[in-house]
Amino acid sequence: MDTVLITGVTGNIGSHVLFELLYELYTEQKEAIIYVLIRKKQHMSGAQRLVEEVCTTQLIPEKIAPFYKAYLQQYVRVIEGSIHDFELPAEAGNELTAYHLAASVNLSNTEKAKNEIADVNYKHTQAFLETIKTRIKKLVFVSTAFSRGEITGKITDDYHSATEYDFRNFYEAYKMKIEKQVLQLAKEYNFSCTIARPSVVSGRLIDLPKFVSSRYIVFYSIGEFFKKIKKQYSDIGKIRVALNMEGGLNIVPVDYVAKGILRAATISDEQLNITLTKNVPTRYIATSILQQCGVDIELVAEEPTDKTVIETLFYKTIGSQLVKYSTAKKHYFESKLIRKLLADIEEPNMIDNFRAIYNFAHNINFDNKNIVLAPNL
Repeated sequence: MDTVLITGVTGNIGSHVLFELLYELYTEQKEAIIYVLIRKKQHMSGAQRLVEEVCTTQLIPEKIAPFYKAYLQQYVRVIEGSIHDFELPAEAGNELTAYHLAASVNLSNTEKAKNEIADVNYKHTQAFLETIKTRIKKLVFVSTAFSRGEITGKITDDYHSATEYDFRNFYEAYKMKIEKQVLQLAKEYNFSCTIARPSVVSGRLIDLPKFVSSRYIVFYSIGEFFKKIKKQYSDIGKIRVALNMEGGLNIVPVDYVAKGILRAATISDEQLNITLTKNVPTRYIATSILQQCGVDIELVAEEPTDKTVIETLFYKTIGSQLVKYSTAKKHYFESKLIRKLLADIEEPNMIDNFRAIYNFAHNINFDNKNIVLAPNL
């Protein structure tokens, strides 16, 4: 019987990795023990968080809805703790397949952000690796497609042969730093390791119900910001959004990412970008979101110096994290290996579906509690 460990299961990708594993057990008539590492909150245990934050009726894919409760009880074990402070049960054995997804996604360049990233994504991850290094046969370490930093042209899966990096924030820098250490540790302790790097993650595009996500962040946060601003101010004027008119952002649906992460456990390749072959044009993203928010928009090449009050607020908050991506150099991801791994799955068309993906989140006010569920028949 296989034994699996997942960290970050309360996050968007982590929850979908769990869903995919349960579906795999069901369809292939397999058995496994799946350990999920979950921190307790002040008034909520790890087991409660699994039920109330991960396995919600709004988020559960239709394909596992008939059996997931029984499978959770039969195959899933909650380990309560943090990645830097937990005990792996002896009965878990020494042949684990581990999916490490727990991380902070803080794109700020403040000292506070640096400390958070250095602690969670580096020091705490090192502690996690120390705990599991002699207990695993395969590690899928989930990083980010942006750990290569700013780059132009074609981006392949091989990031580690580069000698120079132009990082946009501490998040990218520390992800690359820990990536290299993880692979070195894998060699020292003789376990297989694949670094899996998703790009910007959106709601689902393959599994029903479509468009759902457990987190509506990154590009979603632009719409959330302006939707709130529009409620507070009757006239916010024209908003100048800085972006590269020729640029694009690689946005990949969370269910596609989860499927890629599971396949990553079956390969010997050390690096895998989970990206789509086409980027969504940045100006299409900006205009789609702000038009839905009812905001008059002007696209500009760089951040304005004579900002209005609303523009000042935008560039100080959300814009401070995202403008470095909207103004990024023109690039594309090769995506050959991930398409080979997922050859049986049609590549999602993010460009054609972007408006629907964003509008779904906009219409539920970026909160799954506002999803209206169909009545049980």
